[in-house]
Amino acid sequence: MQVRLYELLEQTTELLPAMHCLERWSEQAELHLLSNHCHEWIQPILPLIQPYCKSITISNQVGYCKPNIEIYELVQSHLHRDVPIIYVDDQAKNLKPAAELGWETLLADEQHQWTAEIDGWLADQR
Repeated sequence: MQVRLYELLEQTTELLPAMHCLERWSEQAELHLLSNHCHEWIQPILPLIQPYCKSITISNQVGYCKPNIEIYELVQSHLHRDVPIIYVDDQAKNLKPAAELGWETLLADEQHQWTAEIDGWLADQR
């Protein structure tokens, strides 16, 4: 039964268009993933993400979830303090704690136009 559930989970997990940007972005910046998912849910795609991420913080592994400031502080402990930070999320409520920490924020839109905004932001950082 457990094997069947993992197969079903893998079949229904949708990769977002930003997945194809990770390699390019990781050459220009440090990437850190902050997820409110359950580790078991995203385990099938983690091998695709891990090579490009400096850290991966998943809520059910650390005991906090967005928008609690504690989970953002955990991520911040992995960041270099002297570099600009931009935080992207698809829920506006999750941007507030990041802004309180001094991070720039960007709301991810459903049409995925935010990926072009990240490209522009990265170009401006050079």
